Amino acid sequence: MDARIKKINSPEEDELELKRIELAKSSELLAEKELELTTLRNSVLHFEHRYLMEVGIKYVELDEINAQIAEKMARQNPQDTAFQEESETARETANSTAKEFHSHEIPKEEEFSKDFKPSEEIKKLYRQIAMKIHPDRATGEKEREHQTKLMAEVNDAYANGDIERLRQILQEWESSPESVIGEGIANDLVRMIRSVSQIKGRLKTIEKEIKTIKETEMHKMMMQVQEAEENGRDLLNELADKIDSDIQLAKGKLEGLA
Repeated sequence: MDARIKKINSPEEDELELKRIELAKSSELLAEKELELTTLRNSVLHFEHRYLMEVGIKYVELDEINAQIAEKMARQNPQDTAFQEESETARETANSTAKEFHSHEIPKEEEFSKDFKPSEEIKKLYRQIAMKIHPDRATGEKEREHQTKLMAEVNDAYANGDIERLRQILQEWESSPESVIGEGIANDLVRMIRSVSQIKGRLKTIEKEIKTIKETEMHKMMMQVQEAEENGRDLLNELADKIDSDIQLAKGKLEGLA
């Protein structure tokens, strides 16, 4: 038989090859969008920590002083309902501000980095891992559950800048039984179709999550601060200075009510 005769693929084989190409492209896009979402989420989280440490804590102090002012004025005017109502409102505001501030897990100063700026090396590694182990590439429920937990570890390592842990996860995956793709055109085709469908669903979810984050006030403020920094201004520092001035005025007023 002439070895040069080209093998003619069956329709199933042709379809499987098309699905392989589609899955590869979809997986690459998914890895990129997961990276975008994870980077965005951590950028906003780091900015929120920075905001709370530089500005939020000052609002707690200012609202507490204003509440003490209102309460002292209420005690000095016990028959005036307006002062009583103002006192109650000011105290509720102060308690709410303090509760909101303390509801966040604020990192210690030595553990805190001003901005979330992952290196290109760790971004590249994240993409490689996401393309291989993303749970939406799994077809079985057991595999999907395992890969979901593994992807959570990947996201934590990325958020902490732990490139060695990411390398370890990738190495362990590539040497694991889960990384071996089974045989059989029919089964392979079903797996490909399901994986592509799952990835498309995840991509839609990611787009919604990105849109939601970008619509938050914290993200909008972060963008304003970043734009100002590009022009040599520190908006958070300016805001902190303004609140410090308000605090000094409030302290003076409180002392004057003695």
